[in-house]
Amino acid sequence: MSHRQATANAMFDFITESSQARNNDAVLASLDKAARAFGMDCYAISGIPLPTERIDPYFMLNAWPDGWFERYVQQNYVHVDPVIYRTKMSNEAFVWSEALADQPLSRSAKRVMNEATEFGMLDGYSVPLHSVGGFQAIVTFGAKKVDLSSEQRGALHIVSIYAHNRLRAFMSDSSERSAAAAAKVTPREREVILWCSAGKTNWEIGQILGISEKTVQHEIASASRKLNSVNRAQLIAESIRLGLIR
Repeated sequence: MSHRQATANAMFDFITESSQARNNDAVLASLDKAARAFGMDCYAISGIPLPTERIDPYFMLNAWPDGWFERYVQQNYVHVDPVIYRTKMSNEAFVWSEALADQPLSRSAKRVMNEATEFGMLDGYSVPLHSVGGFQAIVTFGAKKVDLSSEQRGALHIVSIYAHNRLRAFMSDSSERSAAAAAKVTPREREVILWCSAGKTNWEIGQILGISEKTVQHEIASASRKLNSVNRAQLIAESIRLGLIR
């Protein structure tokens, strides 16, 4: 089989499999297979937040190396990441090492790229996505080495667009359910979540709101059930995503 035929097969296999996917996990499995076919080790799909926002609520799919996502979010690297900056400024897909080779990088930007190498992401390939409504997103792949032919770059670009569209479709399908769940969150629960996002303990929240620590725990548990959240961090992220807190 020729190199060109293998590239086309990998692309069409992904399109066929993901078109039959019924959830995010199925898309993840198909994208993982396609990424490996193009020599990529990891990948992620995310919206790009505004300058005052965090990125975690915008993540649609995360298959980054263990530990890197947590560090990236904790350090709020999205706002100094040169790959994200390039994505905002361009519609063209790019290989990191090529696009950033001649770019002057700040100390913070260099830190992001250097720390990424600790997780095996020495290079990568990113696809910027811009909607007519102004929404910006990125499909990004990481690898120890990127060696993509022009045909492979084009195919991986198409794979990225299709993967993002499939995930957006699933999100649209669930948006009505999410809105209904958010509507059930009471004003008191929103207050408690807001103070959780400020880093307050249950005892501190109780003192601020004039309620018992046990009541605070009850409000958190109730809101978590409504928003299908398994821990405090996810509850906060879901509340931000749904606009319950800012």
